[in-house]
Amino acid sequence: MRETIRRFAVLLLVLGPYGGGWAAETEDRLPAVWKTREFTFNYLGFTSRYSCEGLRDQVEQALLALGARHDLIVTPYPCVGLGKPEFAPSLQIKLSTLEPAPTTATDGTVETRWKTVSLGGPGKLSPGECELADQIRREILPLFTTRKLKAKIDCIPHQESEGSIVLTVDVLVPVKD
Repeated sequence: MRETIRRFAVLLLVLGPYGGGWAAETEDRLPAVWKTREFTFNYLGFTSRYSCEGLRDQVEQALLALGARHDLIVTPYPCVGLGKPEFAPSLQIKLSTLEPAPTTATDGTVETRWKTVSLGGPGKLSPGECELADQIRREILPLFTTRKLKAKIDCIPHQESEGSIVLTVDVLVPVKD
């Protein structure tokens, strides 16, 4: 009997980081609820200008990447010229984001997990969009449940930033989407 217990203990020590994989999968899962929010996003940048449609597309892409529910509504206004850069385009946004459920909640809860999202890099926000990245960090990220934010956004008005934008964060997303 002692030998069996000793072998089991040795096996646990050897497999430690690998044998407990099943626990790590559920470790970071937690119940959450969708919370609907409405706000106005006023873009004011000196380096990059956007058409209303261009700003809408960039912000909508970021919202979805951060885990907003897919039924979000992003409406640009006021727009003077279709497809032309605007001086200060704005967006009216209605979206739902996840937040941890109160301990007493049972109805409408969603099982969630943490997902690392990067908004900068190839195919995402480029160095020329530094001011937009900074506004997203300051005004949009607080609407989401996040952790482990890594941001390196060095904006100098009227100059394109050197290097790349670093805007990486863990966000709550549904386990089943």
